[in-house]
Amino acid sequence: MQVNATEFIIVKRDGGEHRAEELGDFFRGYLRGEVKDYHVAAWLMAAYERGLSVAERVALTRVIRESGGRLDLGGIGAPKVDKHSTGGVGDKTSLVLTPLIAAMGACVPMMSGRGLGHTGGTLDKLESIPGIRVQLAVEEVVRILERHGGVFMGQTEEIAPLDRALYALRDVTGTVESVGLITASIIGKKACEDLDGLVLDVKWGRGAFMRTVAEARMLAQSLVETARECGICACALITDMNEPLGQSVGNAVEVEEALMLLRGEKVDERLWEVTLRLAEEMCRAVFDEEGGEKWREKLEGCLRSGRAYERFEEIIAAQGVSWETIRQLPGSLPRAPERVAIRARGSGVVCGIDTYRLGRLLAGLGAGRVRVSDAIDPAIGLYIYKHCGEEVRAGEAVAELCVRGSVETKPFEECFEVGEGPVEERQLIVEEVR
Repeated sequence: MQVNATEFIIVKRDGGEHRAEELGDFFRGYLRGEVKDYHVAAWLMAAYERGLSVAERVALTRVIRESGGRLDLGGIGAPKVDKHSTGGVGDKTSLVLTPLIAAMGACVPMMSGRGLGHTGGTLDKLESIPGIRVQLAVEEVVRILERHGGVFMGQTEEIAPLDRALYALRDVTGTVESVGLITASIIGKKACEDLDGLVLDVKWGRGAFMRTVAEARMLAQSLVETARECGICACALITDMNEPLGQSVGNAVEVEEALMLLRGEKVDERLWEVTLRLAEEMCRAVFDEEGGEKWREKLEGCLRSGRAYERFEEIIAAQGVSWETIRQLPGSLPRAPERVAIRARGSGVVCGIDTYRLGRLLAGLGAGRVRVSDAIDPAIGLYIYKHCGEEVRAGEAVAELCVRGSVETKPFEECFEVGEGPVEERQLIVEEVR
């Protein structure tokens, strides 16, 4: 039905609550062109300021889900499970989890996104592998899942078109960091995947959208509750993002580190632990409880035996990567011609890493996007040699940039805060929300 867009905006501006059918009429009108971008932009700001009730979050999630097609995975007998992270710096867990959980016998339709601002994107990292295709037709996604149990996919034109339109407006109107809008966006897309289980990695800290544990907990509870209302069994882990996750930040360099993990190499304790905990939760979400306490043992065995790495090879081959390129990994990944040391500005202990600023600086060099339209240089990246709590001497390399041409190192050096210590140890995985 025809909706009065101005009255609809005023209701939320004044703190009112929309009925489900009103939300549906407003956003269906937007997709038809009857409601304009400026109407939706005004409503987004009102929703950001006033918040969305639980009922409104669920209703908006359903409108997003129903705005396009859905993956029909009914012909696949394996249980379907996915994972979603709320975004961070150096987070390459999806690259490992997709083939790992597929090799364990589940179906993993890993619908991922691209990086923006200080955060990295799984699709950008994957596209550093020559020849890979991540924009796949729905029929091809289903075919790859039937054959290999996992797929790395971007959001298609058919799935949740309303979410794509809303995210573009949220990005330019400063309304990204809204619990209600984040919830509807994430669960709206995941509800199109015909999932049996969903595991959420909700980040908190200096490199996350949620800067405090309390904010992350609020988002985690909203995500889990909304997923349940949409018929998805979900749980969330609240994890630390006060420093980059792993030993690398960028695109090709993160793929390289993920490949090491897939070969069973524990190159970074924090990355290993977060990845395996998420993997355990994905298994518990869709498999019988008889796995019990042995899930960790089975998952580590799957990595160290090479089964997870072989599954990764099969998946990326199905997505267009030649076997010659695959056999040469990581040597076939793009490499930056220069390596520039980032040195400690004093002696003592690394007391903190300005993860947000580090991500923004790398994006400015081409490793990420400042604007949606920006091109990415997959070879640009950073290797991290010193993490929080580790001792360092003045002039010692704390990190190393992979770049093209000269670069001003002082802003990067300032991201590594050196003091007397000791540094209070933070919990890597703060809590679970079920």
